[in-house]
Parts: sequence; C-alpha cells; structure tokens
Amino acid sequence: DNPKVILKEEYAAVNAGVQNMLIAAHALGLGAVWRTGKPCYDREVSNLFGLSEKGEVLGFIYIGYPDMTPPPRKVKPIAEVTTWIDKE
Repeated sequence: DNPKVILKEEYAAVNAGVQNMLIAAHALGLGAVWRTGKPCYDREVSNLFGLSEKGEVLGFIYIGYPDMTPPPRKVKPIAEVTTWIDKE
C-alpha cells in the first residue's frame, strides 16, 4: 500500500524478471515454461505463499531437464526479415 508504487510498472518488472529467468534456464541447458491457469486465481494458493488480500500469483515457472532434442531451427538471414527506414 504505497501510493508511489505504480501497478503497471510492478507487472512489467515481474514480466521482465520472468523472461530473464527463462533465458537463464535455457542458457544452462534447462527447459522452462511460464504458465498461469486456475491455481493462480485460487485464494488457497495465495494463502500458501503468505500473500495479502491484494497479493497476486502471476504464474508458475516450471523448470527441468528436457527429455527431447528440439528440431533444428530454420533461421533466415537478418536481411530477409529486416526493413530499414531512412528518415532523410
């Protein structure tokens, strides 16, 4: 309950933090996915984490070792997918 805290910025910080965790997990050779679903909206889950009435669960990060090898990616050259805009 701080009037200086902007809720949208708090969500943005969580989103960026989760993205960084997913990238770090991938760099370590782990599989990771961020999921939401019904447990995020369950008050009992919020209570389990000790959240206040205003607290929210924004998702769960599942991390583990992949049991498959992803197929090779088809990467296009950057020139094929980039349009440069010259304002001159």
